[in-house]
Amino acid sequence: MKKIISFFLCLACFSNILLSAQSVGTESSNNDVTFSTQSVNSESSGWLHENDGKKHWFTAVGGMLFFNLGLSSYNRWVLGSGWAQTGWDEWDHFWEREMKYDRDWYWTNFVLHPYQGSLYYMASRGSNLNFAESFAVTLLGSSIWEYLCETNAPSTNDMFYTTVGAFAVGEMLYRLSLEADEVSSLLGFAINPMRLWTQGWTRQKPLGSTGNIHELSVKFGVGSARTHTEIINAPYFDNRYKQTEVYPVYGSVMLSVVYNDPYGHDSNTPYEQFELDFGGFAGVGSGQGAACAYEDFDEKVMYDIRINSNGMLFARSPKGSLFKNTDTTIGLALEYNFDWHQFYELSSLGPGLAIKQRIRFDSANLEWQLHGAWNTLGTTDYYYYHRKKISVLTDDDGVVRNYNITTGPMAVLKARYITSGGSSFNFSFMGFGMYDFYDQLQDDVTGSSAGWEWIGRADAGLELAVSKKVRLGINDEFYVKRAFYKKVPDVFQYVNSGSIYARLQLK
Repeated sequence: MKKIISFFLCLACFSNILLSAQSVGTESSNNDVTFSTQSVNSESSGWLHENDGKKHWFTAVGGMLFFNLGLSSYNRWVLGSGWAQTGWDEWDHFWEREMKYDRDWYWTNFVLHPYQGSLYYMASRGSNLNFAESFAVTLLGSSIWEYLCETNAPSTNDMFYTTVGAFAVGEMLYRLSLEADEVSSLLGFAINPMRLWTQGWTRQKPLGSTGNIHELSVKFGVGSARTHTEIINAPYFDNRYKQTEVYPVYGSVMLSVVYNDPYGHDSNTPYEQFELDFGGFAGVGSGQGAACAYEDFDEKVMYDIRINSNGMLFARSPKGSLFKNTDTTIGLALEYNFDWHQFYELSSLGPGLAIKQRIRFDSANLEWQLHGAWNTLGTTDYYYYHRKKISVLTDDDGVVRNYNITTGPMAVLKARYITSGGSSFNFSFMGFGMYDFYDQLQDDVTGSSAGWEWIGRADAGLELAVSKKVRLGINDEFYVKRAFYKKVPDVFQYVNSGSIYARLQLK
């Protein structure tokens, strides 16, 4: 019961932030672009008509219920999933069911659940509901799913990621869908498929503006990586276990979007400015696969899927003599990051303060950002399960979660020196203090352990502009982790990756 109360108090605080931003939005500066009837970019011909700006609650809640019904029916009747065989036993006094941390697949918990919730959220935004109202519908949809559509215990981590994570993902996708209409309406629907529902019922396009993409690029790279692990003070490993793994070659593709200028941004509207990087890496594996359902595949193939994002919930741009030749943004941001590497797992989600500044010189700019946030609920890999270094006792289904659920402080530092011709030097660092708290431990497996994990990921790169649209670059990335556990020996790890790449600067 304590976890349920704490969870909903956290959600209530987040809702208050959205309500506050929404209420002061009418007093924002002229730089604000709000979702109002003045910013409509809709079609007045064909089957769509001009957006009336009215709230369509039936469409919003109906879209959420329709999606839940469709997905749960598919899981139950088509896939035959045991956890989807719900009935009166789950529905009778459902509110008495205790919330627990689940053991779902890493990708399911921290990408698919935020995406699922984003569909509830986008159905609400497309029905002209504001941020807080859309968040409320998302919370309702997530609660219905956890309590009524699964035989499993309601999941604490799913509830958080399918609401707060869905807000971050949903608001970005909602805005990018409108931007995509400038290229193709099919692309807009692909980014926000709930428009099929909302536009079908309301016969009008979602409210919003276009032309807000500040930067857009695609990066293609090739590289190799080396990893190293030490298990410290481990009697059964002769006190010092060491292992080196090599990933000889991999290819990568990354899409980067900057929505509105991060520097000199002043707005009370959540996610009126955000930055998103999404992409993946694939190559030759090390032969030392992680604990995975597809172990042979896991050992032969190197993979890495990443999502890095931050969105400003509200921001101010101070002016005056102290800020000559600078564009400064100070405000509250929401961080959402996901990294699923064959060697490690790392995710984070939480609010924090951010300062972003651009210093203008005659023929170049220096841009830097510093974010300090609290990772409200994140994850790290648990090496002993991830690399199968200890025997474990699993539950009846043979399931064991190979990651820890964590909380703790995080910091982000970014810097870029870019010339007027487009050449640049880039540096970034993400640091995490991850505490593996006791409530998330797995009782029926050997070796579950709480503790602190200190993680840093830094990369530096040099880009040369060979044309207006093409950049060639070289990049080096370093990931390091030092874990201090309470019941099992400590761990030290690092990954060093080097690559060359070509960036296509689309905007």
